[in-house]
Amino acid sequence: MNMRHRRKRQRNSQRGSGLIELMIAMVVLAIGLGGATTLLVTAIASNHRNNTDTTAVLLAQKVIEQISAQNVYADTVVNVTDCAGNQFLFSTDPGAVGTGFGAQLTANGTIDFTQPIASVPAGYAMTYVACSTQGGGLPSAYDVRWNVMNVSTNSSVRLITAAARPTAGTVNQLGGLYFSIPVNLRGIGGPNIGE
Repeated sequence: MNMRHRRKRQRNSQRGSGLIELMIAMVVLAIGLGGATTLLVTAIASNHRNNTDTTAVLLAQKVIEQISAQNVYADTVVNVTDCAGNQFLFSTDPGAVGTGFGAQLTANGTIDFTQPIASVPAGYAMTYVACSTQGGGLPSAYDVRWNVMNVSTNSSVRLITAAARPTAGTVNQLGGLYFSIPVNLRGIGGPNIGE
């Protein structure tokens, strides 16, 4: 009888251990799923930032290509229309060596985004709306600015500096956790050979 009593007592002491082990496993699983969710959210935010950076690069590149494609001696007006139907005119007139004309430049030669967009001369800035099929097809707005500068006083070659970044409203609208650094590109435009 003593042996039976011992076995019964041993079974009774192990009765709640299955429930405790299950609760510990659930806590470990919840912590693991929380970490995986955080990783997923970070990956989505990073993907969004890469998408906006790519669009900003393409917009700055578009400005440089449109301006450099124009003959420096021609008074051609460059028109660009965004997906919202806004039409923008690109000014291609260069400014003096060192300062250029258009959006202000910083000391290192990049576009100065501390300058209010309203104070950028007409034809040297735009708020471009890019349509998207991502994120439910919400359009994204980009602040695009450029500066055109004579390379030297003896030449008609122009240095074109263009920069773009998503507007603050676009980043907040799409739930972006990070604000993209403005993209700055430079290109050279000159007279077309053979004309």
